[in-house]
This record gives sequence, C-alpha cells and structure tokens, in this order.
Amino acid sequence: MESGLSEKLSIAVVGLGRIGWQFHFKQTLESEVYDLVAVVDPLEERVDEAKSASGCRGYASYDEMLASETPDVVALATPTVLHEPQTLIALERGCHVILEKPMTTSIESADRMIEAAANAERRLLVYQPYRLRPPTATIKGILDSGRLGRIFSIKRSVFRFTRRNDWQSLRKNGGGMLNNYGSHYIDQLLYLSGHAEITDIRCRLWAAATLGDADDVVRAWLTTAEGTLLDLEINQASALSLPEWHICGTLGTLVKSGQDIEVRTYDPAEADPLEVAEGAAPNRSYDNQDRLPWREESVAVEEQPLDFYQNIHDVLFGRAEPYVPIEQTRELMRVIAACRDDSGF
Repeated sequence: MESGLSEKLSIAVVGLGRIGWQFHFKQTLESEVYDLVAVVDPLEERVDEAKSASGCRGYASYDEMLASETPDVVALATPTVLHEPQTLIALERGCHVILEKPMTTSIESADRMIEAAANAERRLLVYQPYRLRPPTATIKGILDSGRLGRIFSIKRSVFRFTRRNDWQSLRKNGGGMLNNYGSHYIDQLLYLSGHAEITDIRCRLWAAATLGDADDVVRAWLTTAEGTLLDLEINQASALSLPEWHICGTLGTLVKSGQDIEVRTYDPAEADPLEVAEGAAPNRSYDNQDRLPWREESVAVEEQPLDFYQNIHDVLFGRAEPYVPIEQTRELMRVIAACRDDSGF
C-alpha cells in the first residue's frame, strides 16, 4: 500500500461538463473505493446539482478548492489548455492526477507534466476509454489468435455530419478532431498494433462543416517498423458512412459496421495448391480458378468494459499496473503532434 493512503481514496472532480458529469462525477460517486469530497465548476447551477446529488463540497474555482481540500486524487475534466497548469498545482499539493483526454496541448507540455509527477512521486494517469471498451477487447482477441494471418492494414473510421459550434470547435481552446477524437482512435490503433514502433506519419486536416476554425476532418496514415499501416479517418462532414473497422491480414479480413464483428478467413492447409504461372493467361481469362475454403464468423461483443477507476485505485495501492501507462499516453501525444506538423493545418 502506498504510504499515507487509506483504503478509500478521497477525490475531487474538477469540471462538471459533459464527460466530467456523465463519467468522472458519477463513477466516483457510485464507487465503493472513492470518497467524492469536492467538485469544482465555474457554473453555480452545476455545483449546486453536484452537491445535491452527492453531499460533497462545491467550489467555483480550482484554487479555492485546493486551498480548502487535500484530496488524494484530483480528476481534471477541464478544457485541454488548462491541464498543464492545473496538474502542476495538484502535484505540488501532493495529489495524484487523473486527466481527461487529450492529456495536454503539446508534447513539450506532456514532458513537463510527466517530469513533475516523477519529481513529486505521484501518479499521472489519463482517461483513454476506447481501449477499455468491449469491442476493442474483442477485436484484440481476434488479432492475437492469429487467424487473420499477418496484419498489414488496420483502418478505423468514424463518420457523421456535424456543424460543430462548441468550445472544442476552436483552435485557441485546443479543439479539433485530431485532438478530440484522435486521442481515442489513434490510441486504439496503437493498442491494437501492440504498441509497435511508428516510423512514418502522414496526415491531412480540413475544417469542412464546422463553424469554428479547428479541424473536423482527419486523415492519418501511421506506418509501423514492421510495415503495418494504421489508417484513420475521422470525418465530421460525411452524411454517409463506411465500416468503423476494416482490418486486413494475409489470411482474411475483419469488418465491424454494426453490433457484431464479421470475420472471413481461410486455412492455407485446406486450400488447393497454387503456383505462379508465367506467360499468357489461359483462355485470356482473369479467373485463375482458385476457390478458397472461406470460413465466415459473426463474433458477438460480449465482454464487460474494464473499470478505469477501480484500476487506478489498485495502481495507487500497488496491486496492479495501469490500463493506460503514461508512457503510452506520451507516445500518443507524440504521434498527434507529428500528425499536426505533417498536415500543415
């Protein structure tokens, strides 16, 4: 057990917006291993709502909260541009810090935060939930089984048509889809690749349907040292969709469009022998008469999501490794920064 911690961790949630209220506040309030002692939000009605629901103390400012409270953990669900200064203050006060994604605004900022956490001997952890979700775990199991053969392409896509007009539509707030959704989907791609070394990064960004000046369309191509292509399309200006997952291996393909995952593979041992035939094609035909013994599977997503907050509790007591190690978050930040640099946006 880490010195100074009681079995139930005290926590303050900072920011009661969409993810702050729907996830961080509710998860810690309902948890048996956390004591939600305080919330912070500049909107009085949000603070009052949280106090009424939980009985915790409420504050309009972050500094005011830290002047009065000494929580074991601070969860920051605030705008990205505030993450570094708020993290550094919490670490100075001896708090562990949980950050909403993206971690911060730049790789240089990320390195300062990681160094500060190490110097303070406190943990810095980022909520990157998509790698924890059941579809990701199910797909990972299929890839690890080897039945797709050697994986050479993993494509992740998300489509909708949204005229975005909130704070995340503006560059000055660290907005845009590369930072926002890219933190989810690039993390998924890196996770499914086994965190392979990324040796080449190409990216293009557009502001298409958004009312702000930040990107709402992202195309990114990441190549691993082994030659696997990690292909990302985030398109918030598309009224029609393609499959959210399309993964190709030397022995078959995986596609996810709806609830289930469709897999089509073959076993080379069951296929007829086939050799390269030079010269003129018989009968001028494009059909080489190769009929593969395809196996069709529809794989249901049945697993339960991993419990992020329980994992953090166990990490702080030395009972587990974090689901999202900070080193992997740092690599995610590096890739996002390289994407932005290559895009010229």
